[in-house]
Amino acid sequence: MNKVAPSVGIGILNWNGKKFLEALLPQLNNLTYPNYNIYVIDNTSSDDSIAYISKYHPNVKVIALDKNYGFAAGYNRGFAHMPEEYYLMLNSDVEVPAGFIKPLVEMMEEDINIAICQPKLLSLTNPQMLEHGGAAGGMIDFLGYPFCRGRIFDTSEPDNQQYSTSADIFWASGACCLVRKDAYWKINGMYEFFFMHSEEIDMCWRLITTGYKIQYCPTSYIYHLGGGSLAYQSPRKTYLNFRNNIIMCFRNSPWYVLTWLLPVRIVLDTIASFKFLAEGDKSNCKAVFRAYLDFMKWLVNEKNKFPANKKSLLSIPTVLKKSIVWEYYIKKNKYYSKIKR
Repeated sequence: MNKVAPSVGIGILNWNGKKFLEALLPQLNNLTYPNYNIYVIDNTSSDDSIAYISKYHPNVKVIALDKNYGFAAGYNRGFAHMPEEYYLMLNSDVEVPAGFIKPLVEMMEEDINIAICQPKLLSLTNPQMLEHGGAAGGMIDFLGYPFCRGRIFDTSEPDNQQYSTSADIFWASGACCLVRKDAYWKINGMYEFFFMHSEEIDMCWRLITTGYKIQYCPTSYIYHLGGGSLAYQSPRKTYLNFRNNIIMCFRNSPWYVLTWLLPVRIVLDTIASFKFLAEGDKSNCKAVFRAYLDFMKWLVNEKNKFPANKKSLLSIPTVLKKSIVWEYYIKKNKYYSKIKR
């Protein structure tokens, strides 16, 4: 008797994304994986997304939330209604090949210690390039600055099959990743304060601290548009990235690490803000300072909401034990594949 394929719940978070759903949902109906359900988790859209789904895709299950909870809380609430063994976190601004799920599930089934695995993310507008929001798996340096195998800051690499083997990574992109349900709820899902940005990195850090692995699966790939929620140079995006990143580092780092990490980060992030100013970008400069102001407010209001277990980035094998800022801006190593580990 053939073994029944593990069940996969495809969770698509939606907020006024009807134009993306019109392109994505027909693709999902053609997937070759034999055991999946499609869910649209709707953050109170006003663009008749729900009416469109009801009329043209009655097989898609809608989880209608009572307000816009953002990314982290939206997925937490949506996943709570999904009974499948695995959650597939999927952005609506993607194109997916029919067979992209099977390699992800096979990787997870082969190793119960893998909590999340990510496919290769290619650019939808330029398929020869690795995509900004995930590329060939998320990484981080010892100072807490995230980047990707295949994308550092604003520079993406062409896809020349340099990332053609599976690998342990530090974080998986929320644009597309397969999540083990039991692991997700073991750490109580994503940290809802973040609203959006850094929540999947924080989640992966906590999963690694709990003993799980995060993996990159090169035999699965999708095409991601990116910037569908916020443009990459948006001051709002800058604010959320800086605020959430320093909060993530503070939440997950042991106190003895924070004694040196926090002062270093304040200096480097201040330099980043003045770099924006030197480029004539006052809005993004202000966004960095506002991020730190709200970080201090967070310290007062959320002081008792830290993970029980903390692990220094320096003790995690997948962490780059160098400064990615130094590698990129001083040594001019624009590609991750050129950095000596």
